[in-house]
Order: sequence, then C-alpha cells, then structure tokens
Amino acid sequence: MQFLDVVIVGAGPAGIGMAIELGKVPGLEFGILERDRIGESFRRWPAQTRLITPSFNSSPFGLADLNAVDATTSPANFAGAEHLSGQQYANYLNFVAESAHLPIVCGCKVLEVNPDPEGGFHLVTELGELFTQFLIWACGEYQFPDLHPFPGAHWCRHYAHIEDWQVLENGPFIVIGGYESGLDSAINLVKLGYKVRLLVRKPTWDMPDIQDPSQILSPFTRERLREIESNDLLEIVFDANVVEVTRENDNVYRVHTADGRYWDVSQMPILGTGFVKGGGARQIRDLWEWNNEDHIVLSDVDESTNTPGLFLVGPQVRHDNRIYCFIYKFRQRFALIALQITQRLQLDVEWLESSKHGAWGPFGNSECCEGCEC
Repeated sequence: MQFLDVVIVGAGPAGIGMAIELGKVPGLEFGILERDRIGESFRRWPAQTRLITPSFNSSPFGLADLNAVDATTSPANFAGAEHLSGQQYANYLNFVAESAHLPIVCGCKVLEVNPDPEGGFHLVTELGELFTQFLIWACGEYQFPDLHPFPGAHWCRHYAHIEDWQVLENGPFIVIGGYESGLDSAINLVKLGYKVRLLVRKPTWDMPDIQDPSQILSPFTRERLREIESNDLLEIVFDANVVEVTRENDNVYRVHTADGRYWDVSQMPILGTGFVKGGGARQIRDLWEWNNEDHIVLSDVDESTNTPGLFLVGPQVRHDNRIYCFIYKFRQRFALIALQITQRLQLDVEWLESSKHGAWGPFGNSECCEGCEC
C-alpha cells in the first residue's frame, strides 16, 4: 500500500497544470496516475485538427500563453506554431512534465475509488493499491464522446473516432452538428474535395448576443468557414434537428429530422455532436452531486459536495453561468485547489504569493470570481 497526500488522476493539461501548482508546496507528497500516455486525448485528435485558441509567447511580458499549463512556458515557443496540432500539444505537455520532474505513472488505470469513512481515499489501480488524503480528478472529456445522441447513432462515425480525414472513403458525406467538431469535419472534408451536407440546428457562428467564447464558434473556425462557404461542395442545412439515423439497405444511411425531412448517403454520417456531459468524471459518478442539467455541482473551491476531499479540474468545471472549458479558463482554478489542500494539511503557504496574482490572473473565493472574468 502506497500513501500520498494527493493523487491526480489524468495527465492532460488539467492534470499536468495542477501538478505544477502542487509542486510549489513544500513538503507535499503527490503523484499523477494516467491510464495511457501524457496528453493521450490530444494524441487521438484527427491529424488535421488544431487548437482553436491561438498560442503566443507573451510570458516575458507577464501574460501567459492562452494554452500554457505553466506560466513560464509557451506552447507557441515550444512548437513554433500558433495553432498546434494534437500531437504537438501532447509533446508540449510531455516536455513540461519532464522539465518539472513530475511524479507520473503512465499505463496505470484507476479501477476503483473507495472513500474512507474517516477521510481520504483507497484507490485500486492496475498496478496496485494506494491511499491518498485528497483526490483530484482531471480526466477530461475527449475520450468520452456522446455516441447516443439519438436513435440509430450507432450507424454514424463520431468525430472523436477519426484519426485522419485523408483515409476516409470517397464522399459525399453528411455531417451532423453546427459547433466546433461539426464545422471542423466539414471544413476538412471539403478541402479534400468531398461534397458535404452539413446539418445544423442553429448557426453558432452568428449569435451576437452570446459573449462566452465557449458557446459560439471560435474566430479561428469562422475564418476557415468563410474560406469554403461559397464552395459548391458545401451545403449547409439550417433548422435541421436530427432525431434518428436508419440503415435502409447495404448502401444507404438515412438521416431523419424532426420536421419530417430526410437525406440519404452512402457513407456513414459523421457525428459532430460533442461529448458526454461530465466527461471522465462519470467514471466515479456516485461521488458527485449532479444538477438537473446533468452538470456536476461543486463547492466554491471546486470540491465535490458529496465527497469531501475530492476535487475536479478541467473542462467539466462550472459555476453558475461560468463554463471553464478552455485551458486559459480552468488553469485559473489550480492555485485555489492547491491552497485548500495546503491549509488542510497545515503546510507552509509562502508559495501562495507566486501564484495568487501571477500569470493566471486573480483567483480565490466566490467574491473574487463574481467581480472578474476568471
């Protein structure tokens, strides 16, 4: 049995960034468990996919790169790219982890999480058992696609299961979904010379009343859409609420909408309908409280309201109307969690001054967050 103060599950940007912050706490014993490789979700992106948020090395001027997980590093500087591929970003995460000498065990899947009645957690993993006082869940969402958004979705190919758009069979294609993954699918297929019918319920690129960048199409994707929207290969069908996909015969898939329309296609439709709400946190679903919208309810310090000592980091974090789904959003919560753990373990908090109002911006209690856009 191994004993640690803190265990982080997941070695993506949330897990690596959280570990960097914990590494500033003197005397804290922590470790990271990753079932695959560092940055595994990014390694599974389609080869053509790029980060929609731009990277720029602004660290020397006190402004962290939007996609950085450590204030002293820059993905742009590391990769020499503004919009990194998934492989480039995974390599960046690996570089940060190695440079910081983070205690990561890869190929170690967590099989069971059992809260101790007296506090802490017993973890059963593929490599053995361990006990930790605090558990930080950082499993992300990309590896948990929504494969059942409507009946017959099993006849479709989800965006998260595409390795390279160039190896797909000849089109034409139907793409379902009007947000980032749906648009990215359509854009890449059109650029390869395939005819694409894009079915969307509403144009997420034309919603001026919404200010949160996580709810509208990114400028990067809108720019790429403008390059192809006049192309005869692309047809966009609006108000298309897909309710079912059926297999008519060996050569035809039929996509049905709520208003009675349907379209036939010879290739499997592409699902750009997103990911399961809660993502990897559903692996320990009973340890969280869920609201009516099927989102996780957290305390002001991102702790489970059901299970003391269990914290959440990453894109699933929400507080009221604030959605922390991008790296530059959820990284601002790292120091908040690290401070809570430091105080509860009665460790030295001098490290706090280097994090409190540094490159991540202000953080702290709910009063702070109500007065800023962190």
